[in-house]
Amino acid sequence: MGKFELHVHTAENDLVAQEGGASIVKLYKEIGYDGVVITDHYFAIFYEWFKDELEGKSHREIIDRWLKGYRAAKEEGDKCGFTVLLGAEVRFDGPMINDYLVYGINEEFLYNAPLLNRLGSPEELLEILPEKAIVVQAHPFRDNMTVKPPENIFGIEVYNGGTPELRNRLAKNFAEYYNKPFTSGSDFHDAGALGKGGIITEKKITTMEELVSVLKSGDYSIIES
Repeated sequence: MGKFELHVHTAENDLVAQEGGASIVKLYKEIGYDGVVITDHYFAIFYEWFKDELEGKSHREIIDRWLKGYRAAKEEGDKCGFTVLLGAEVRFDGPMINDYLVYGINEEFLYNAPLLNRLGSPEELLEILPEKAIVVQAHPFRDNMTVKPPENIFGIEVYNGGTPELRNRLAKNFAEYYNKPFTSGSDFHDAGALGKGGIITEKKITTMEELVSVLKSGDYSIIES
């Protein structure tokens, strides 16, 4: 039986987050989790937050900067035997504010893909993602989110550690109505969110391929704490 966190943000990439990648690994390992997915914001605001660092940089250099938190977590995870996987939380530029968790990407994909926030929709994102990658809508009933039929995406984050209980219940009803798989994530930005979400599974997860396989199989339960 193992615990895996699906929604984490690092201080290296997020001015709101309070824990760096290495610290996050130590915190989650201490409370008995087996791994985390680093899902730093892939939003236009990332370029505003780090404008001085990114101005004039190449696409590859921008991606390297965006990977900073993940790489810090991965380095610490490799040292202590804790699984760290790469994901992303994508928000597309434009008036519609929705956030999408992406599982099944790697660094090489990011180097070769256009900037994901500049795509116009989940459908455009799905067109360029690796074949086995999946997209999950995060916290769909938060303020300012746009509720739209989720036919083309894999699943719905029905429990989010940073979202009020009523909004999470609405997300679960939404997923049930459209017969979409459930996921859960702490939406970790600081230690107050530690271990609030994720999944529990009897399957061993050490790679993104294994995680995606578990999510597609439904052989897991969600953490709602």
